[in-house]
Amino acid sequence: MTDQMADRWRLALTGACGGVLFWVLIKAAEGEMLGQQSILILFALVTVVFAALLTMAGPIGLWRALPRALALGLAVSALTWLAGLRYPDPDGFVSSPLAILALMTVAVLPVPFLIAGARGNWRDYGALFLEAWSIVVRSAAAWAFVGLVWLVIYLSDAVLLIVGVTVVGDLMEYWIVLAVVTGATLGLAMAVVYELADLLSPYLVLRLFRLLLPAVLVVMVVFLVALPLRGFDGLFIGLSPTLLLLTMVAAGVSLVSVTVDQSDAEASSSPVLRRAAQGMALILPVVAALAAWAIWLRVDQHGWTPERLFVALIAALGFLYGAVYAASVLRGNGWMARIRQGNIVLALAVIAIAALWLTPILNAERISAASQLARFEAGRTPVADLDLRALESWGAPR
Repeated sequence: MTDQMADRWRLALTGACGGVLFWVLIKAAEGEMLGQQSILILFALVTVVFAALLTMAGPIGLWRALPRALALGLAVSALTWLAGLRYPDPDGFVSSPLAILALMTVAVLPVPFLIAGARGNWRDYGALFLEAWSIVVRSAAAWAFVGLVWLVIYLSDAVLLIVGVTVVGDLMEYWIVLAVVTGATLGLAMAVVYELADLLSPYLVLRLFRLLLPAVLVVMVVFLVALPLRGFDGLFIGLSPTLLLLTMVAAGVSLVSVTVDQSDAEASSSPVLRRAAQGMALILPVVAALAAWAIWLRVDQHGWTPERLFVALIAALGFLYGAVYAASVLRGNGWMARIRQGNIVLALAVIAIAALWLTPILNAERISAASQLARFEAGRTPVADLDLRALESWGAPR
């Protein structure tokens, strides 16, 4: 057996083992063999460990990936336990999209750092940049293959039913078969897509993304010019305008990062795109500051809620990204290298804030409940406007 085939079998078996563990957890939950909180923690552990393992096995090898995946899984499951303490049952945690988003951030963003660290330098921006985008491309291709396999299975079952053969459909009635087939297929797909890394390079996608930068820059410039002429009132109607601005900031950050690429040699050579990247870097803090101002006015009028606190943190991060990018450009030569190094620090900051969101240090529900009760006691919130149902849904004050 060749090394290539051995790697495929190893990852397929790894994925199948993950599928079996998921099935065991489902059965344990159905039979109430473990408490719901324990099931939630174990589910987070298994999900993160096997997802990270399959993702890292190609670049650094299965056995080197295993301890790193376990460490990441244990960290995420510990944060799941801490965040779950806020709610009387796991349903409250699972139904909180902000907690799930924070958990996904902590589970996903460290993976490129772990791969780069295994190769000798976790601060190597070139490795971090390439791995981050390669993971996106490889994962998308692997899951597309899983979907294709299931399509073939269901079509095969339909064809065989015509002649009265039900074996495929009978097997698919067992959850363990579904879990094992999905896991094994995903593992095999991850092995194959890494073998074809040269053909599945993210460079094509990144080159296309660069072309969007001038258009997005024009939209943001027109917005900033028209805003004082049309008035600022539209910024303060709910969270939607703020979220739109922050989405544009995120798009701007991504497009600038794609344009400066992993090194000066790989960066765009187009003067238009380079100037567009500089222009975008200079206006990002302005747009982020407008979003922060809008959310602050909402908080001043209505107090904190978990959603407003989340948006405020995103606005702060957006402003921080914008400030780093703008300062890098204003300092002149070497601005692209400074942006790259800033991206490393800022990515670590995002991971840290996402982790804190899941701990008692940054308990958004407790902060929000205290804010609403303080406003009520101060007479700023009438009795009729005090949303007791929302306060109850925010969980225990931990």
